[in-house]
Amino acid sequence: MKGSVLVIGSLLWENKTNSLNKNKGELREKWRKNLDFDNKIAVKVPIRYGRKSGSRICTYTMIFSNSVKSLGTAFIVPYKEETNSFKKIRQRAIELSKAEGISNKSSDSLIASWGAVGIAFNKNKGGIYDKLKKNWHKEFKTFKNKDYWIGSESPSIKENGELNFEFEIPNTIDYVFATPVKPNIAEYPNNEKIIEAILESNPRYDTYVIENYQNEIRIENDDELIEGLK
Repeated sequence: MKGSVLVIGSLLWENKTNSLNKNKGELREKWRKNLDFDNKIAVKVPIRYGRKSGSRICTYTMIFSNSVKSLGTAFIVPYKEETNSFKKIRQRAIELSKAEGISNKSSDSLIASWGAVGIAFNKNKGGIYDKLKKNWHKEFKTFKNKDYWIGSESPSIKENGELNFEFEIPNTIDYVFATPVKPNIAEYPNNEKIIEAILESNPRYDTYVIENYQNEIRIENDDELIEGLK
């Protein structure tokens, strides 16, 4: 089976040079070596800035959100090697979990209080994933998807651990991991709020927004966002 990761935000570009946490940056650099970036695929997904991050000096970071008016652009990046067992698929999910900070050195978990590793399967290939789905659902038997949304939008992940937003999976891909997180704010920020948070950060932290833009992770009106930072 051919697996992949739907990559948004700093998971795509963070390294020990541009990270506020050098160990985290180095971990992500190491994790990306398992992915085939030469064959990454741009894909339209519902993303926006929607979580205020204490580890990034209280600036906003990206999340999946089912109430965006216009889809953004992220990347599906395939793994270099194929898999043939749930054990291997789970191992990959844990490696992603550690790169995201969901798991830590003392635990191998797909779920944290603020986010989780979700999965989507290629709908064009019918029921070939039935056994894999059952095993994945067992990992989430106590999971509650409360607070993975704001207002009346649908949550970004189902209680069975499957992703709860639509995007096109290429026929060459069987499954896609992604990491939905909880929006820890009352309402989603507009560009002015995003810029305000950056200007108030001390020292000023605009790396996240600029690196997203330069690495072609795009959202609606992000040209105006970058211009506003100048």
